[in-house]
Amino acid sequence: MNQFHSPAAEGQPGPAAGSTSPGNAASEPPPPEELTGAALPQEPAAATVVGVGGPPRLSDAAIGSHTGFRQDIDGALGELPSLLARSATGLEFIYQSLDLVAARYGLRDLVVVVDRPDRHQIFRLGRAPLEFSREPLPSYLAAAFGGRPGLYAEPPVVGPLAAACLTSLVELALRLDLLTHDASHDALTGLLNRRSYELLLDQAVSRARRYGWPFALVVLDLDDFKVVNDRYGHAAGDAALRAVGVELRAALRGGDVAARLGGDEFALLVVGVENVASLSPLLGRLKRALERAVPETTVGFSVGVACFPSDTDDPDALTGLADERLYAAKATIG
Repeated sequence: MNQFHSPAAEGQPGPAAGSTSPGNAASEPPPPEELTGAALPQEPAAATVVGVGGPPRLSDAAIGSHTGFRQDIDGALGELPSLLARSATGLEFIYQSLDLVAARYGLRDLVVVVDRPDRHQIFRLGRAPLEFSREPLPSYLAAAFGGRPGLYAEPPVVGPLAAACLTSLVELALRLDLLTHDASHDALTGLLNRRSYELLLDQAVSRARRYGWPFALVVLDLDDFKVVNDRYGHAAGDAALRAVGVELRAALRGGDVAARLGGDEFALLVVGVENVASLSPLLGRLKRALERAVPETTVGFSVGVACFPSDTDDPDALTGLADERLYAAKATIG
């Protein structure tokens, strides 16, 4: 069903994917580097690995008999939970924690692999590239590329309890990033949701007033969308909505914002635009994308544009004016 998807979690929304603004007012960290297990080198039998096969599970007695493991957690690695709490993003925490562990153990290299429902995630010390060109691969890299969760260090001096601690915190950091993203984005289209859009509209107004940066508010509504759902099914309707999301993410520049407000209604904040003529290339690409998404019918859309501050310097009046122009455009459809 192509209904509006509410945020998966409450709280401050994260910034828009693929969108930035002057002064980094709304930016999003890049997605974590990922690597699937397909066509990867097989792990050699004698691989030097810490934590292969998932985080180790030790009994209390076993932990108590290895005081060195306790020192790992109580010492430098005890900083990891507070580091996670202070980090702006999970990805930032991951690379900072790899630096901390490498310094603690005097490591030359460190790779952590965590499991995800659809793929493995692999992170390497210093954001170093994941190399496949070296032959033969060092045993710890060959083992890491095998895709099994755990910590892979060179030299192999990290204890299993410390490896399990770091691996678990890396997995938690990734989950927190996903929750932040889901709370601020529409699940079907990948665009911002209404709550995030309203916050960014306030930021755009503040920047325009402070720095004199004009922007255009564009509200967009699909025409006869109910007919698409009724005649061709909700799968076709979802395809049309996703096409809007894909095209907007691809076409907008850094600093521009795209959001799904609900149903088949969308909004754009386009910086440096003072009239609708400047938006013609974008709207043309969007029209062609919709035609490709639902070729059985002609899916169109109506647009209302209001510019700040040339039309008005009041944000509520700006939204009202854009809506009025949208309804006027839809009224002309015969």
